[in-house]
Amino acid sequence: MLMSQMARTGTETRGAYRPWQTTHINETPIANRLTLASMFVFLAKVGNLPHLGHFEIGKLLVGLSVLVLLFEGGGWKEGVFGHRLMRPYLALFILGLITIPIAVWPGGSARFLFGNYMKDMVLVVLLIVTTRTPQDLRRMIWTVVVNTLILDMVLLHYGIKGVTIVQLGKNEIAMTSVIALGLLLGLPASGIGRMVKWAAGVVLIYAVFMSVSRGSYLGVSLVFALFMYFRFGNRTALALLAVMAFVVGIYAFGPPKVHHTINTLIHIQDDYNLTARTGRVAIWERGIRIVEAHPFGVGMRNFPIAEGHLVKDDIGERWMDAHNALLEATAELGILGGLVFLALLKRAMQVANRLRRQKDFPELRMIGLSVVLGLFGYFITASFLSEAYAVILYILVAIIIAADRVYVSMLMRGSDVVSRQGT
Repeated sequence: MLMSQMARTGTETRGAYRPWQTTHINETPIANRLTLASMFVFLAKVGNLPHLGHFEIGKLLVGLSVLVLLFEGGGWKEGVFGHRLMRPYLALFILGLITIPIAVWPGGSARFLFGNYMKDMVLVVLLIVTTRTPQDLRRMIWTVVVNTLILDMVLLHYGIKGVTIVQLGKNEIAMTSVIALGLLLGLPASGIGRMVKWAAGVVLIYAVFMSVSRGSYLGVSLVFALFMYFRFGNRTALALLAVMAFVVGIYAFGPPKVHHTINTLIHIQDDYNLTARTGRVAIWERGIRIVEAHPFGVGMRNFPIAEGHLVKDDIGERWMDAHNALLEATAELGILGGLVFLALLKRAMQVANRLRRQKDFPELRMIGLSVVLGLFGYFITASFLSEAYAVILYILVAIIIAADRVYVSMLMRGSDVVSRQGT
């Protein structure tokens, strides 16, 4: 079975084995824990909370992670940049670099690329190279969930307007909560862990609905529907019934602002997103015009400036974000950038789905389900947000790459055991 599975993994078996496809894994537990700790700065933004900003916690933890990784032997890092998911990820960075000279604001584009984006890349690489076992993968997913719960607590404590203390808006926090919910639903748990899992799920859902983010309402419903479909197979009617009961329950017992938000979905024809110049439909139309005028891109984080040039004759009109991740990537990195971004998402789902379908390692199959649900949550929510460069997306990519590497390594160890038994 293991040998036949190796034959089905495609790229893993063509030619000689790559250095990281080995039966020996040199674990780096301290570097892994330090890297996970640094996620609290990258994702939960705890460094932005009062009295913590001047400590540079993120840089300290990342530096310690790299140093400890070297002392723990590193190892198993070979082949990271050759993974089929890392190629489009690196290509986005290269396109961001190429578009700086032609950007509408080169300084802003360069500052973002060499600041936020490169720091996120360091985190992604560290997450991949320090994750060696299924236990490490579960630990990484739980860290994402805990980070998201911190963001939810900030949202619930400071409210929709005050949440900017962590430099994130309510919609971004709601999107992260939808993704974390997807990761949590597929995660295996038992005993007290199961109680903690469902309690965390309730908090995530509550935070999403208190955010009054309609795209995230849709995201929660569809992620839950997909989970029910996977859980009950072809009993689609049961899955749909559960989702309908969930939505009706929220509508019936939710606070007034939730009622109002859901009512705007019911009467969508009157919504400002369809009728106003600052609504999403009008912004998307202007975004298409930007792509037509700048097929090679306007530079990272420059969509609002390019959009502002289109409405500069309208006094009082503020510059708007793309409100769609694919449109954002296409307008800022060019048509080629949009295709690369799509390739990244497609490959990520393919690898995650392969992990979900494999039958050799049940724990990895459940982790595969988690990342499929999390990535699906991103697909839905990012369709309404400017989150092409969101760190949560690339943490998801890191989880998928790390899980794929663990899977191949476990296959190799299994085939090595079989070959030794046969000799």
